[in-house]
Amino acid sequence: MEFFLFSLFSKTFSVSDPIALIEAYCFQSDFYANYDLITRNGKDRKIEDVNKIGARIEKKTLAKCEKVITENEKILCIFKEYDLYGFLNLGEERRNVYIKDLNDKVINKLLRIKGIGLAKSTKILHTLCPKTIPMIDNALQKEYKEYCKGINRQWIEKQSDQILIDYYNNLEKGDNWQNLTWISKKISNNVVGLTKVRIFDILWWSYLKSKEFNINWSTIK
Repeated sequence: MEFFLFSLFSKTFSVSDPIALIEAYCFQSDFYANYDLITRNGKDRKIEDVNKIGARIEKKTLAKCEKVITENEKILCIFKEYDLYGFLNLGEERRNVYIKDLNDKVINKLLRIKGIGLAKSTKILHTLCPKTIPMIDNALQKEYKEYCKGINRQWIEKQSDQILIDYYNNLEKGDNWQNLTWISKKISNNVVGLTKVRIFDILWWSYLKSKEFNINWSTIK
């Protein structure tokens, strides 16, 4: 099964058996047991739950982050109101307005807090809006920077709207959405609590890890 990682650069990666990969990840991951399953009983996550996915944010710092979130709750409403399908269906132009607003008024304020980078910022936002906001981990940022250099373009974490815009556009390219929907339906009975955002997160994170350690993950059958 093939996925686009960056639609802007036509970067693709293949997974021979994504179901097996996701099941293996969830089986061995404390993040799945302690983080993804939080919403199984319909309870909303709290901001401090971000540490259950490895953010490692101290209480004092987390309190500053929570203040930013509280002051900009209206901006997050749109990301909480829609699931991923609904957000994509808003259309690119309208969607980009919300993304830029999120970047300017929430993410960049979080980035001003000592010890908070884009990875931790998006982990916080994903914790609060798990159906729509992805985690832009350091590995994905590094990959994105490399491809930006390839087309003589610079990218820094304060310009997170660029990578987020491409992330959502990317889901509409090729068979990404169709593949994610198929996987979601297939695993719904035996792996609960995963949104399509998390499914894609597990897939690209595993791809980048296999690339880093030179592991041929196509042996997963």
